[in-house]
Amino acid sequence: MPIKLYLACAFALLLAACNPMEQADAVDAKIAQFHETYNAGDAQALYEQTGQEFHEATTPEQMAALVEEVSEKMGAVESTERTNINIDINDGDNVTVVTMGTVFTKGEGTETFTFYGQGEEARLVGWNVDSPNFLDVPEDAVTTVEPEASSQ
Repeated sequence: MPIKLYLACAFALLLAACNPMEQADAVDAKIAQFHETYNAGDAQALYEQTGQEFHEATTPEQMAALVEEVSEKMGAVESTERTNINIDINDGDNVTVVTMGTVFTKGEGTETFTFYGQGEEARLVGWNVDSPNFLDVPEDAVTTVEPEASSQ
């Protein structure tokens, strides 16, 4: 009986430490702030919103180039909606991956944000924007191929 009680207490503590709704609300607020700063065009402020892990992999100059590229291809964020959230505990640290369907002024895209940590302490460690706008296909590269007529 004591083992069951111990396991129940441990499970209750784990749930209390990792409230998925609280985590979702916290990262949604951080994403809204990120979008506001992105729309203002302040790459340095965006860089400051990221965590140490991001800083170890990306320089401020690389962040500025990334923001410039996304701004050029996509434009400003007009609206966004969370389409998926995945919260996982990895080595005692929460890993939260949020997928957003985002409408920019120049087209639609899928943004993926990755956070480490919990709640207000969650730190942004990854930002990815996926859109056909990033495909560099020259207009004259598209050709139409007519099907051959079959003889019967």
